[in-house]
Amino acid sequence: MTALKRKRKNIVNIKITDLSSDSKLILSAQDQKKYNKIFKKGNFYPLNRLYISVNMSIENALSKNFKSLKELRAVFKTNEDCKNFLEELIWDGIPVSPYDKTSKVYKCRDGWYKCKNTGKEFNILTGSLFQGTKIELPIWFEIIFRLNSNRRGLNSYTISREYGITQTTAWYMLQKIRNAMGFENHQELKGTVEGDEYTEGGSHKNMHYDKKLEAKKKLNQGKKPLQGFVERGGNAVIRVIPDITENTINAGILRYVKTKSTFYSDDNPSYQKLPPYYIRGSVVHSKGNYVDKDNPDIHTNTIESVWATFERTKETYIHVSQKHLQNYANEAVFRYNTRKMKAENACIWFLLDIEGTHITWRDIRNARYKLYNRAKARAA
Repeated sequence: MTALKRKRKNIVNIKITDLSSDSKLILSAQDQKKYNKIFKKGNFYPLNRLYISVNMSIENALSKNFKSLKELRAVFKTNEDCKNFLEELIWDGIPVSPYDKTSKVYKCRDGWYKCKNTGKEFNILTGSLFQGTKIELPIWFEIIFRLNSNRRGLNSYTISREYGITQTTAWYMLQKIRNAMGFENHQELKGTVEGDEYTEGGSHKNMHYDKKLEAKKKLNQGKKPLQGFVERGGNAVIRVIPDITENTINAGILRYVKTKSTFYSDDNPSYQKLPPYYIRGSVVHSKGNYVDKDNPDIHTNTIESVWATFERTKETYIHVSQKHLQNYANEAVFRYNTRKMKAENACIWFLLDIEGTHITWRDIRNARYKLYNRAKARAA
């Protein structure tokens, strides 16, 4: 498995493991050159969280070959296979209590452990989206792999037919996975960033007359607005917003785009009230101009490709409820941000950060999804 850099996830021929201040690295001359090159080019935060290759137990986990669904099934046959893989991947083989990371841990039977400081028992699934699941873990792994290998996603009816589970169960599984994908959708972008808005909802001209009148009385005329940003050559962010007023739009820019960056947008008047913290450029879409005539670097074509990814996701699910729209946006962003990865690498990138992603069916039903904090640096 190739390494994945924290922000841009550039691919290099170095594998992943922990590099902390007391790590003892034994690298070949060739790997040492790559290591030095990464440090010179990279903007890591924080620096000591960079993960580089060393011959440790995690290497065995990451070297498992599952480039196809057939190979994945050959590797992960039982729940124990999946748990052992997750323990190597997340804990590096050394159990850590989710209740108190500083606590000593005692090993119990059947893959369970006990936290000395709190007295609570746990396993590798505790606190993750897999906690308490009655569905076999190999099925979860297959669905995650298929969701990452299929550009258009995977709907609950397909899962229900192919795995012999109810459509409702399949839908809840997918919503848990999308919620966990949200860690990719809260980053601060920098450099050259493009921004745009998008409205999700049915066309009024296709509605029945009574429904059309009812929709027009609602906030945003019954449609749900989204705000998207993309760093050229880097990551994207899509957030559901309450309205498209200038205060809301500019607050989103200040939150997700680092000051002193170059920010390109269309000719939405709201951007004129943006504080002078950015190098600005815009194209006049209202007059049919999509690339600036004087400076061809000024355009919003990249963010349009992000919306295209979102559109492909929506088409697979036929109907996307506005109530759960942010969760579907998480999936689209994760797919875009991992576009340069192979499916198996994207799965590992996902599984590395499943701690703290537990969510109940009641939370999903009420659309109370987890909000991720960018201040929490992710591993790798």
